[in-house]
Amino acid sequence: MESAKTPPVTKEKVLEENRRVHALENRLYLSRHPEQTNFFQNSILEKTVNKVCVTLKQGAKILDLGCGTGYLSLRFLSKGYHVTGLDLSQEMIQAFEESIPATLKPQARLVVGDAEEFLLQNQDDYDVIVLSAILHHLFDYESVLRQICAKLSSGKILLVFFEPLKQEVHSPIKFALHRALSWLDEKLYRSVMWVKNIPVLDDEYHHSDYQRQFGGIDPNRVDEILRDEGLKVLQIEKYCARRYGLHALLANRVLGTQNTFNMFAARP
Repeated sequence: MESAKTPPVTKEKVLEENRRVHALENRLYLSRHPEQTNFFQNSILEKTVNKVCVTLKQGAKILDLGCGTGYLSLRFLSKGYHVTGLDLSQEMIQAFEESIPATLKPQARLVVGDAEEFLLQNQDDYDVIVLSAILHHLFDYESVLRQICAKLSSGKILLVFFEPLKQEVHSPIKFALHRALSWLDEKLYRSVMWVKNIPVLDDEYHHSDYQRQFGGIDPNRVDEILRDEGLKVLQIEKYCARRYGLHALLANRVLGTQNTFNMFAARP
């Protein structure tokens, strides 16, 4: 008797899994992901946001696709910009809304929805479109990137931030040290989560972090797509993100390994 085949993964399945997993993550998302807020990552974030803001006029409009609980959007709001934050998760949007200071709420518009549908239906013009840790969640990130490029008119900016880097490691010794530091980082993380009584969602990310199945996102491919669509890539930044800042510092300053990238591009 022939065994039943596993049904193919579809875009709808990936969306469904992202809704489910991020409902589990909810307001504890950043507690479960200290790699996005530790001192090393925070310094990269601050530097990157400042680089974007240098080019913007007061009151500029920013679209943060996959805004989550708003760790990046809050930086732009605090600098006086108007932010539309979109996320697939109602729970994430609610946590973000509750974290916005009352004085900044008039600058924020928060939307629950799918990025592709929003891009198709929304006709607003944005000065900056931010993609923070969203591409690897998408079933077809290349198609979404092209949709985003089509929304950017002359002088407008695209920021791709905190994406898992697809690459080959050529040095066996460096790779072994990279893995050893990763193991130590993860051991500490699990101990901290246990002390804080925060469940680690080990087996929940397979379909929601869809592109990780293929090794992550290739920055060279992203660069190729953006140039193809008429954008000028101004910077590609590659580095090693870790749960904790000291481990990230060691990975970057001592080992020189990389697992994450940011990209800054603009329409001439």
